[in-house]
Amino acid sequence: MPSALTSVPADPPQASAACHRHSRALAPGALDFTASGHLYATHGIHAFAARLPPPLARWAVDSFTDPGDYVLDVMCGSGTTLVEGLLAGRHVWGVDIDPLARLIAVTKATPLPAEQVMSLADQVEARLAQAGVDDSWRPKLPRLEYWFRPEVCADLARVKTVIADVTPAGSALRNLAWTVFSSLIVARTSVANARDLVHSRHHYRAWPKDPDVPGRFVRQLRRAAGMMSDLADRIPADRTVTVRMAGSDARALTIPDGAVDLTFFSPPYVSALDYPRAHMFAVAWLADVLGVDVDQYRLHARDYIGTDRAALALATATQPLPPDTGWTGVDEVVQRLAQAPAKAWTVHRYFRDMATVLAECGRVTRPGGHVVIVVCPSNIRRVRVDTHEVFAELAPLVSGGCLEIEDTYSRTIHDHRRVMPYLERAFGERMRTEYVVVARRTAAGVVQPAS
Repeated sequence: MPSALTSVPADPPQASAACHRHSRALAPGALDFTASGHLYATHGIHAFAARLPPPLARWAVDSFTDPGDYVLDVMCGSGTTLVEGLLAGRHVWGVDIDPLARLIAVTKATPLPAEQVMSLADQVEARLAQAGVDDSWRPKLPRLEYWFRPEVCADLARVKTVIADVTPAGSALRNLAWTVFSSLIVARTSVANARDLVHSRHHYRAWPKDPDVPGRFVRQLRRAAGMMSDLADRIPADRTVTVRMAGSDARALTIPDGAVDLTFFSPPYVSALDYPRAHMFAVAWLADVLGVDVDQYRLHARDYIGTDRAALALATATQPLPPDTGWTGVDEVVQRLAQAPAKAWTVHRYFRDMATVLAECGRVTRPGGHVVIVVCPSNIRRVRVDTHEVFAELAPLVSGGCLEIEDTYSRTIHDHRRVMPYLERAFGERMRTEYVVVARRTAAGVVQPAS
């Protein structure tokens, strides 16, 4: 029998102060995971760009926590860390700025009985076969008719109507249905007239025939039933675990000091992949579910860490380039980008945001716990940004000395795992090494917000 999934207490218990003695000696290539075999449990419910390899999250959970500990991912994306923490018998909390990501993450980390999901699929299939299901709802999406065939719009509207009719409001089952609904749109073979809608560089591709939205939806629900069964079977049977979405902004965590044993996350690159652009169509169709319309979502995208939207918002005639931060690694990169002011401001803003995130991570992690960051360097206008080295510089500074760099590991990202084109002549050499920066939360000092 799988372990129970319970709601977290309103006032979470202080994380254990027990000293973890984990062996972290790594053989060369130990973190260079293959691209296959990672769609176990619920990892395959919804496509997601730049998804963290599940074995990497599991390595961090196993290396730096014990069963029953609390694991926090402050940029949880589609919930990979949450799933892996559950499978390891840890309590897991997630934070993400993107509303669609939060829906996917909590869905993936919430076990449901497979028979309940199969019953839902049967109900939906029967209802969709009936005449008279309301198909009138349409999203307020610019050029809707360009991106979605008329029959696809009608079918998506019918599926929305049926989901609302046959699932309890606010239930995990309804969350699963909306996640599967989104997975029809954000996909390499999206039901939209778009190719590779998982990533922000999608292109128009007209469907030559009706892609059969109802049939796809029912088939995906039945696949999800199997995934939920696999998830439940893998959760340790001898302990109770909790899952919680604990906020929406890593820069302002609503989590008590010292509440977690491990904070583990993979931040976006500076000048990051544009998740709002990739998710726009699904968010439009789920505007009433997510509580945000397309215009609001676009404005919200300016607040994402790593975005280059509104890069020059702080520039003035007297301050065309960002001021010095006093952080050597950041200021050196900004100066090298002086001929590209928008990029200079993007880098400046990214590291100021990440300094705040690092300070928050130090605050919520207990003394003796760890903050582990997975990050890849970047090239911006052929200027190399060694992000891992900057983070290693910033962590002790912005945490008042509470975060002490303990280790940095490297792992190879093989070109055959890449899914997006890259022009080395224009952007510089493609980065093929990713770094895992391990910081330990010491007992010294009091973490203050980054300036």
